This record gives sequence, C-alpha cells and structure tokens, in this order.
Amino acid sequence: MACKCSDFNAWMLTEPITIERRTLTSDGAGGQTESWATLTTAFAHIKASSGGETFTSDRVEARTRWKVTMRYYSGLRDADRIVIRSKNHNIRFINNVEMRDSWLQIDVDGGVAT
Repeated sequence: MACKCSDFNAWMLTEPITIERRTLTSDGAGGQTESWATLTTAFAHIKASSGGETFTSDRVEARTRWKVTMRYYSGLRDADRIVIRSKNHNIRFINNVEMRDSWLQIDVDGGVAT
C-alpha cells in the first residue's frame, strides 16, 4: 500500500504571487515614509474561501477571503501582504502544514485596506 505523504504537489502551484513587507524610508526632510518592498515572488495555489458585501457609511464594501497554498517560506509574517494579480491582500493566518516546513496555507483578505 502506497503512503500519501501530502495533499499538495508542485502541479498545483499555477498562480504567480508577490510577498511584500512594509518598510520605512527617509523622505529627505527628516521624516519617514511608508512603502512596500518586495520580499519574494513565488507560485501558489489560490482557492476562494468566502466573500460578501457590507454596507457601512453610505457605501458598499466588497470583501473576499482566499486560501493561498505555497511552498514554505521562513521569512513570512502576519504584517506582510500578498499581491495576487495586482490586488493587495492582507494576511490573516499563516499555517505551517503539519509543522514540517514544506507547505504554507495562508488565509488572506482582499478588498480591505492594507
């Protein structure tokens, strides 16, 4: 009987993503400006988890939640963001699958401020 070691494989990774981190840069006048620096680009499997709309302050806001599966990346933090097809997504939760440092499942929100 064959052993199935993982639910994931490299053939699933079809969507290019970019992982960015907020950095502070000098503005030349003694202050600092926030900007986003690219940490790495990778391929991932993207799956929609949920979506919805809320009516707040006389406007409708659409929000989406996605599950991003990618190979393990040790430098990832909750404060970073993931860019998928030029759209920014906040990281909500990072799951190191089975604590094996092989795969990450990341829950991200789209349509929210980053």
